[in-house]
Amino acid sequence: MRCSFFSERQRNPTHGVDPCRLASWPGQPSLSITGYVAFFITACVLNFERAIGLVVLTCLAIASKAYDLLKTYKGDSISRCFAPVIRCFRANFRWIKWVFIAVAVVFLVAWLAVDTIQRPEQLISFAGICMFVLVSFIFSAHRTAVLWRPVFWGLGMQFCIGLFVIRTEPGFIAFQWLGDQVQIFLSYTKAGSSFVFGDLIADIFAFQALPIVVFFSSVMSVLYFLGLMQWLIVKTEAPLLIRPYLKDMTKSEIHAVMTGGFATIAGSVMGAFISFGIDASSLISASVMAAPCALAISKLLYPETEESKFKSEKEIKVSCGEERNILEAASSGASASIGLIANIALICSYLFMPVAFMMGIPYEESFTVAEMIGTKLFLNEFLAYEKLAELKSNRLNGHEQVIEGVRSEVICTYALCGFANFSSLGIVIGGLWLLFVPPLDCLNIFRTSVFNGTNGDVQTCCNDLYAR
Repeated sequence: MRCSFFSERQRNPTHGVDPCRLASWPGQPSLSITGYVAFFITACVLNFERAIGLVVLTCLAIASKAYDLLKTYKGDSISRCFAPVIRCFRANFRWIKWVFIAVAVVFLVAWLAVDTIQRPEQLISFAGICMFVLVSFIFSAHRTAVLWRPVFWGLGMQFCIGLFVIRTEPGFIAFQWLGDQVQIFLSYTKAGSSFVFGDLIADIFAFQALPIVVFFSSVMSVLYFLGLMQWLIVKTEAPLLIRPYLKDMTKSEIHAVMTGGFATIAGSVMGAFISFGIDASSLISASVMAAPCALAISKLLYPETEESKFKSEKEIKVSCGEERNILEAASSGASASIGLIANIALICSYLFMPVAFMMGIPYEESFTVAEMIGTKLFLNEFLAYEKLAELKSNRLNGHEQVIEGVRSEVICTYALCGFANFSSLGIVIGGLWLLFVPPLDCLNIFRTSVFNGTNGDVQTCCNDLYAR
């Protein structure tokens, strides 16, 4: 009996990577490896502290390659060793499942009792999670078709990630370090921008934020061209890369794709937010936490009622694009980034105040946070983050403070971290229409995807606030 976990890579060792892209790397593999080793040793000798990021990435690459080789050459042996365990697990899956559920429920109740005994106000955030799930179920398109297992798994994964990032020192340090590396990487843009724009870069926002978007988009395009991103993430939710499959997707799958896009932010615009002074580690952890919750809420509000054609990775092959070389890929990425580039504040502050309060924001600060949520939903997240950056600057400089605590700033960062706004809805519909013409009844799910994306961000805040 062969375990599919090991056999997939054995059947296709370059799973997710286009071999033609690997062949297009400069020089022969041995020459490239020799050059990289020389560069690695030189960097470590000259300044090991600055080379820590390179060391970590190199160790991850070596570990991943060793993992691939292990599955390729020893996959059958390992599968045979674990075959009896797998058969036993499948034969007793029914009662094992209920034991696991019972243990999880007991653990959650015990955790709530012990953890909130000193700060019972944390239960407001937990009640917020329950309320948002209930509201999502009430407005579900097919309530009788809801599969609760992916819903609870998504919410559980988000909760566990939040505890790891916020409550454990290794998780906090890891994401803080990752955020610092992203900031260092994006700071390289300033050198190029200063060379082009000179002193104007210090005074004009567009000369600070937009080059970061172009730079990051170009780098990501090159990584996709080389096949590194496909190898790293195997699959992607980007509509451009899943274009061949859109016409065969069910409405629930299209809804999940759009919800995931709305609940998270693109890496290219993340750089622009970081340039505002928004904490990079909070942005990264917010996107990571929002991803499983977005899928859970999507499957709750628009559950699957059709037969999917994509039930395994064998039917999916991620494209590397049509670029012929690295320079063309970089210029293509820069070109693609161009598309990224009524006073409702008072109304939003009252309209969304209950949402902000149920997230766990203190009552006196909930109106300000609600105003930024409304700005993000009806206008865009750039304006909302710009307002948050202004409030953060006032706190750091000792000026009048509307939001007094760092805790509220971080939670507000989580709430605004997403693409879900009504102006983006037109962009998404137009972009998808260029890729394929959806059925008319499919358009009804577009408006709910904006709600789902916002819902996922809000539940991320509830998880984070409870964990804090």
